[in-house]
Amino acid sequence: MSRPLPPVILVVGAPRSGTSWLHQMLAQHTAIAGLGDTELTLFSRYLAPWAHNFAQEKRDNDAGRWSQGLPVIYSTEEFEERLREFTRDVYERVHARKPEATHVIDKHPNYSNHLPLIDRLLPHCRVIHIIRDGREVVVSMMSARRRIGHSPGEVRSAAREWHRCVTNARAYGAELGTDRYLEVRYEDLMRDRENQLRRTFDFCGVPTEDSFIAGLARSNDIQVKQVSGGDASLNALRATPSAIWKLKLSTAERWILDRMAGRLLRSLGYAQDGWWAVGPLDRLRMLPYGLFARIKRSAEALRTIWSTPVEERLP
Repeated sequence: MSRPLPPVILVVGAPRSGTSWLHQMLAQHTAIAGLGDTELTLFSRYLAPWAHNFAQEKRDNDAGRWSQGLPVIYSTEEFEERLREFTRDVYERVHARKPEATHVIDKHPNYSNHLPLIDRLLPHCRVIHIIRDGREVVVSMMSARRRIGHSPGEVRSAAREWHRCVTNARAYGAELGTDRYLEVRYEDLMRDRENQLRRTFDFCGVPTEDSFIAGLARSNDIQVKQVSGGDASLNALRATPSAIWKLKLSTAERWILDRMAGRLLRSLGYAQDGWWAVGPLDRLRMLPYGLFARIKRSAEALRTIWSTPVEERLP
């Protein structure tokens, strides 16, 4: 009989929120086995699509539309047990790389959107959700797109991604309860790294010494070590509150971000009403924006309609 799987810790959060930074710091503890800067994408790329497709086919089969797919030979419980066995095998392989560890850690931003499935497959896991000011996240996403080719490259997609990850993780985190779900603010980790790391290790159930935490905090200062393709050109702005988004987002981008995600920014305490208007003329400048945006959208739609063939030409 195989030995019990060590407790699994999952770090989640919107992309560019510090998930890699926190994950790598925690994984440096001798009691925690991880894969360094490698992301398994286990739930995002593999298990979630499998579970989604199975559920869809089962609904179609149950409705009598047709009879096909794995639901013909597996019940939902049997199928999820197979997924559970696969999940266990994955994390056993991670643990085997550091067999003296008492815990296993993994992270991926998109895990934020799959916590119900994760909870069913890993019912005793602990989830650490790192949250960062969405305005800085949007700047970082657009910067990452330009520099390294991933993440949304414009404000609407970036705002939507931040909002989706944060709201989904917080909603299911409330169901997990405080013994299995912890929120850590990126800004607190930047400002008071030692106490935030101590709090996080305590949540994980991993004993730590003050000397270890102090050394970990020093060696992982962003001025010393930058991870996950961070934009070093922004480092000089980090010490000044709000400097990054004020300088890197245009008036229109700030206005769009507020329209899309302003409610969440305010509920998290990051923004006040009207935060997007930095200069005295910003409000005046945005008055005709809605009209111009609709005209531009209509022109693009017409151009698409008239440039598209009436019928598709097959090769």
